[in-house]
Amino acid sequence: MIEIKKFVGHFTNNVYSNYTYNDLDIYKLFFACIFPKSTTNMATIFYEKVDDFAYAGAHSKFTENGICVTTHFFLVRVNNFVGVVDENCKVLIDVVYKEIIPPVNSDDAVFVVKNTDNQWGVINAISKEIIVPFGKYLKIWGYDTHHALVCTKYECSWIDRTYRAIINVKGELIKGTENYIVVYPFYGTMSKCILVETKPADKDDKGYIQKHYLLLSKESPNSWMYPLKDSVENPYTKTDGNYHPIYDKMDAYEGDYDALWNTD
Repeated sequence: MIEIKKFVGHFTNNVYSNYTYNDLDIYKLFFACIFPKSTTNMATIFYEKVDDFAYAGAHSKFTENGICVTTHFFLVRVNNFVGVVDENCKVLIDVVYKEIIPPVNSDDAVFVVKNTDNQWGVINAISKEIIVPFGKYLKIWGYDTHHALVCTKYECSWIDRTYRAIINVKGELIKGTENYIVVYPFYGTMSKCILVETKPADKDDKGYIQKHYLLLSKESPNSWMYPLKDSVENPYTKTDGNYHPIYDKMDAYEGDYDALWNTD
């Protein structure tokens, strides 16, 4: 059982979190912090049914009657398999997978999972829909800000090129492998941007290796991110529409200063 905060990261079938306790009172304390007004014995249910679990946030939606329904996600491990259940131990994603990566934005409800054949897929825990079929991509990183990075083709560590694409929560392709030379993983980076390289590295005029980076917006990977530019401008005085400039007489008689003696 991890500390009381949203869980971000891989939850696997063979590495325990080192927070699992044998004392039921610890489980009760954990649930009391998440559900302070709850009177149900959820802690006992988890204590008796699962080997390990981690809290992964909550999903909220409104019903047709305008009632907000909130579902809390728990990653659970039972007999060396992992899945997702709600706060009442109701199974949302079957506990039959080797690995689960929860979304950073829990309202997305899309969990990346690896099956026993080591194939990656994406499942929506609320609708139970398989968003990305298993085996479609060689690897899928977790969802962060409504998008995930996928690997479309085997890569070589000694070649400066990745075969990766960006998909949304519906599994739709947003940016393909042909767009960039390298797309860096962005899951859990707590950044608003995705780092990419637009073309192979070359050398500048002095012979130094130069890489061509670009930042994409996580909210909209089709948009580029430009660094903010601070400007220091000359202050000006706001005037009305009847403003008339005041001319200096010296300007009118520039080069003939004796002519000023003939003016009032």
